[in-house]
Amino acid sequence: MTACSSTRLIYTFTDKFIKDEINYFLYLDEQEKLLMNQQVAKMINWHRISMLPSYASYLDNIADTLEVGQYDATEITLIIDEGRTLIEDTIIGLTPYASGFLIRIKNDETIEFMKKKMLMRQQERIVKLSEPREIRYKERLDKLTTNFKRFFGDLTNAQIEMVETHSHETLNDSRIRLHNRTLRQKVFIRFLKSQPNETELNAYLNKLLIQGHEIINPNYQDFSQASLSRFKMLLTKMLAISSDKQRDVMIDKLRSYAKEFNTMSK
Repeated sequence: MTACSSTRLIYTFTDKFIKDEINYFLYLDEQEKLLMNQQVAKMINWHRISMLPSYASYLDNIADTLEVGQYDATEITLIIDEGRTLIEDTIIGLTPYASGFLIRIKNDETIEFMKKKMLMRQQERIVKLSEPREIRYKERLDKLTTNFKRFFGDLTNAQIEMVETHSHETLNDSRIRLHNRTLRQKVFIRFLKSQPNETELNAYLNKLLIQGHEIINPNYQDFSQASLSRFKMLLTKMLAISSDKQRDVMIDKLRSYAKEFNTMSK
């Protein structure tokens, strides 16, 4: 594949995914679909130009720390915290496009349609979470293993056992996240009905997406921090027993992504 081709492919899928999700939750006429296409194009262009260089720098920095053997718990915490900051920067940069679109199509009929579709999606997730534990565990384990293999390459038996243990311990976390997402959607619908202006809507979206626990569920912050701490511990342990070959694979992968991001952003 040519340079940045895989990143271009991701952007293509992202563009389609965003539009598919909007069309799922909102019933749009032809003029509104045109507005949607314009806003999504602007949003993706902003992300490409403004965020990809930051992502590239972030990945290069991680590769640098691995090269000099700095991957203890303290360093992992710094890496994850920086990653969370990048996520917040991304959200703050994207919400104006979402707000600018929603404010122009918002009416009682649109809000009710969105509410019904949110409920349908929630029911789908509930059905999925009601599957036997063995099925949910296998799916959780497969996903986590695939993600680690993407950067580590082949995993050792000890690393696989760590991933298995983590999958067991976090299996029911999805239920808590679904409940929290349901609460966020309910307050968002309520806020839309209050007829906010674009500035108010944008500020509320940022608050809801970044510090939603302050609006709906203060205890969720404890869950989030505990969940993040478990993942930090897993990653620290995985790296502590990683081989030179695995770290070389990680460094090459990180630098490859960074190079693609920089190329694509220009």
